[in-house]
Amino acid sequence: MKEPARVKLLGHRLEQFPVDEWMSARYLGFLSAAITLADEGLVEQTIKRGLDLSISRSQIYEVILQSYLFLGFPRMLIAAECLNRVSPSLHADEKIASPDLSEVDDWYSRGELLCKRVYGESFDRLRDRVSAMAPEVFRWMILEGYGKVLSRPGLPAIEREACIVACLVMENRPAQLRSHMMGMVNVGADLALLKRLTEDLSEAAPDGYQTSREIFKLL
Repeated sequence: MKEPARVKLLGHRLEQFPVDEWMSARYLGFLSAAITLADEGLVEQTIKRGLDLSISRSQIYEVILQSYLFLGFPRMLIAAECLNRVSPSLHADEKIASPDLSEVDDWYSRGELLCKRVYGESFDRLRDRVSAMAPEVFRWMILEGYGKVLSRPGLPAIEREACIVACLVMENRPAQLRSHMMGMVNVGADLALLKRLTEDLSEAAPDGYQTSREIFKLL
């Protein structure tokens, strides 16, 4: 399916987005899906819809920040620019201090704890597999991914995993999608929420949605 068609389908689904008991997690996943397509009009439309639903700017900002881990800096920067147009930052002149060594150590400790929550009994296999092919990558994943970014206090683990699942459905990345669908359950998400989250994206990401249906059989 060509990107303009996916943008149109996701935009149409956004117009019908319901307010229900999982509204926050589902909306944030939807925002992650919009960031994946990197269409400025859709991203701005999605941000405005979130603010109308009383999703805070700080929550939207956290989703955008973490998107670079799975989607890269170019798409993250597009989304950040869209957010700043729709809702300019109140802290644009704030200077961010460089982390000291104790903070970096804390990132690694927090990251390892969160990664163990997400992967559960599979953590040791993950560590051994990634370390065998690229030991630096495993340390970066713990320090940078799970520690510095995903352990930030701005969003609960369930919402962060929902955003990861959403972009992986859009990208149709079976191995990572399986890990993070299981991870979302491991950190406490209801299977019904996970099912609704993937259904939200079924029209714009039919291949990824079909992959998620196969993974549900394992769950």
